[in-house]
Amino acid sequence: MTVENGNLLSPNRTDNKLLAIWGIVVLAGIGVVVSGLGFWYRETILNGYHHAEEYVLSGLSLGLIPVVLWLAAFISASLIKRELFYKINLWIASIFGLVGILGVMSFFDIYFGSLSWATLGGKVSLGGKVGEVIAGPEDILGVIRVAAILIVALVVAMPTTVLFVARYLGRLLVFGYVMLVLGVRKTGLFVRNINQGNPDDKNLGRQTSSGGLSSAELSELLKPESIDGDVTTQFIDETDLTDKKGPSGEQPAQEYLPDIHNSTVQSGSPEVHEAIINDTSTDVKPTEKTKLNRFWKTAFESGTPNKQDENYQNLDRTNEESNQQPSTNGPILDSSAAVWSRPKMELLHDLPEGGITQKEMDETAGVIEQTLGDYGVEVEIGETRPGPTVTMYGLVPGWIRRQKQIKATDDQGNPKLDDSGKAITSRVEMKTRVKVDAIMSREKDLALALRTHSIRIETPAMGKSLVGIEVPNPNPSLVTLRGVMESPEYQRLRARAKLPIALGRGSGGEAIAIDLSKMPHLLVAGATGSGKSVCINTIISGLIMEKTPAEIRLLLIDPKRVELTPYNGIPHLLTPVVVETDQVVGFLKGMIHEMLGRYRRMEEVGVRNIDSYNRKMSDRMPYLVIAVDELADLMMSASFDVEQSLCRLAQLGRATGIHLIVATQRPSVDVVTGLIKANFPSRISFGVTSQIDSRTILDTVGAEKLLGRGDMLYQAVDASRPERVQGVFISDTEIDDLVKFWETTPWAPLASVALHTTGDGDEENSSANPGLADGKDEMLDKAIELAHQSKKLSTSLLQRRLRIGYPRAARLMDQLEDEGVVGPSDGSKSRDVIISAM
Repeated sequence: MTVENGNLLSPNRTDNKLLAIWGIVVLAGIGVVVSGLGFWYRETILNGYHHAEEYVLSGLSLGLIPVVLWLAAFISASLIKRELFYKINLWIASIFGLVGILGVMSFFDIYFGSLSWATLGGKVSLGGKVGEVIAGPEDILGVIRVAAILIVALVVAMPTTVLFVARYLGRLLVFGYVMLVLGVRKTGLFVRNINQGNPDDKNLGRQTSSGGLSSAELSELLKPESIDGDVTTQFIDETDLTDKKGPSGEQPAQEYLPDIHNSTVQSGSPEVHEAIINDTSTDVKPTEKTKLNRFWKTAFESGTPNKQDENYQNLDRTNEESNQQPSTNGPILDSSAAVWSRPKMELLHDLPEGGITQKEMDETAGVIEQTLGDYGVEVEIGETRPGPTVTMYGLVPGWIRRQKQIKATDDQGNPKLDDSGKAITSRVEMKTRVKVDAIMSREKDLALALRTHSIRIETPAMGKSLVGIEVPNPNPSLVTLRGVMESPEYQRLRARAKLPIALGRGSGGEAIAIDLSKMPHLLVAGATGSGKSVCINTIISGLIMEKTPAEIRLLLIDPKRVELTPYNGIPHLLTPVVVETDQVVGFLKGMIHEMLGRYRRMEEVGVRNIDSYNRKMSDRMPYLVIAVDELADLMMSASFDVEQSLCRLAQLGRATGIHLIVATQRPSVDVVTGLIKANFPSRISFGVTSQIDSRTILDTVGAEKLLGRGDMLYQAVDASRPERVQGVFISDTEIDDLVKFWETTPWAPLASVALHTTGDGDEENSSANPGLADGKDEMLDKAIELAHQSKKLSTSLLQRRLRIGYPRAARLMDQLEDEGVVGPSDGSKSRDVIISAM
């Protein structure tokens, strides 16, 4: 132990000081030796440096810069962010990218200029010898090689994005090829018409200068052409054909029309039945232009056809078969057509959407603060969101302030006294946050102060810790279908959704768009005049605006006969709009048959849903949407069959692409049964008359406070509570324009979706009750055996023992009574067994 400056130093500290001094001395000596050797061999070191520089420049040239940057990134990641090492694909892509950059730089040779030092005066390229090896020869093969390396880098780094871009580029190439083929075909037909002396398309149906047209020429000229959605339809003026003579000079050219009819039927396309034009032996002489399609006006308008004619009988039989087939009202494209013409957004009206002014919002916010303050509830307006019908005001709950006297104490806890001997007190303010219930209890007072019949309060609102109050606007604005479909929210959903629907705008003015395929079924309810039928029309119009008949087919059921019948004639329909209630059950069971057939097809392929099937198979299955405008009317006519069919379709239809939209104006428990509600998780409620109806449709109150005219509460399948939305509006003129577009659009081949409806009553009973045979249930013998074992028999006992449903057990009990096994019914009591044991 040593002493230094009066302080004791331990042996360890002394040793450390000595070691530090010796270290400094050794390092200084090494530095002196290295400096001496460097000065002594300075020429050798300089020559080595120049050789190394020339070696590096000849090998990499300026490619050294990206190599150094890559090494710096690698070292930084290893020292700073270790989690980057888990992104293996990015490191592999960066290596490919580095190699590609060196290959690109090898295409540049610099002989003069500021960069000539890097290329050693043009001896190597900017990528050095390494880049030249990567790129190979400086020709097209080298460019392809480098491009392939860079593409591999992009694929490894961003595989999803690259595949997305490649898919759309492929579609663009296919579309360009199709348009090129159609353009060449149109040009060829035009040149041929010029050569034949018929440059005008209007005269294609008339006789040429050669004296007549053969059946092959007429069939070729009568094919409908479609370029960019423009339709050119050829007609034959029969007055001209009856006056002109055929090639023989004796028979009229009208006799050649059967050949034309036969030549217009394309293989693989929907069945087309042309109107039959009688020969010269009949008395019928049409005087108008005949459209060669039985779905247009037929040739029998000017007279009565011969009932005994074989052609007429074939047409009559075809019309009978078409009662179960889709109604088609437009020209049919041939099987080579692959692109449908889609409606343009200009068909829909774009009206300016008004709204509430900032001055009106400030006045309303002031009334809310003052009214609640008068009742001792302190609040502050945190945020305001104006909507088309209502404006949401977000309230921040304030404080409840109370004053309290507290005695001052000293350090020992004894009260402090003043000069007069009294205890010293101090006034302290105590604050507690205002309760949300205190704000909600003032709902009627707020409605009175705001001069409105109803307001709605929800919490939390706007995704924040706010109490939202929805106040109706003085001048509600109209929400158009086009305005919502052009919104960014809808465009984002449209890119990934299978069945996008423009629903409306929320209470904050944001567009609300939903995907019907994710819902997967929708139940709509509301009082008369609340906007229920308009909502159904907007959903259907939005679907046919976005999807072609090859992608979606519709089955519309309208017992009121006026809401959905304007859509008759569009190619999306599986059948004309069903307006007879006695036909609804048959079509629903036909849809069940189609659903089971789709399940069998998916089972054969080994897929689980319609999306996987369409990606794997070439015969794509279209989505099927069933829209019912009034469920209450159907439930009154055949409640059991309708409920059973709807529930079965709702339970099993999602995987096969079948989705239901059911609306009713009477949301009572006998119409919207518990089983229907369980299978329709997504629901929309318009204005209803009572809280009971609101609870029936939404399981909560609030729908009775809606304003009507499209004001709705939308309960999503994944939402915990309903959201207020102002539904979109579509006018009758827009619907007519949209239907007219599809009626006049050339029709491409459609996938056949046949609804095998039930026939007579026996077939319906046998299909609905498979256990019936010759009017007797196959479980009747077991029921008789059960009756022999007891003295009393009831319907519930049959249900438990035979494990059957109530309807079948009740029918068995009626059959047992007819057989004389049990006695007559006595109310709800069990029946007596009146036969002896056999």
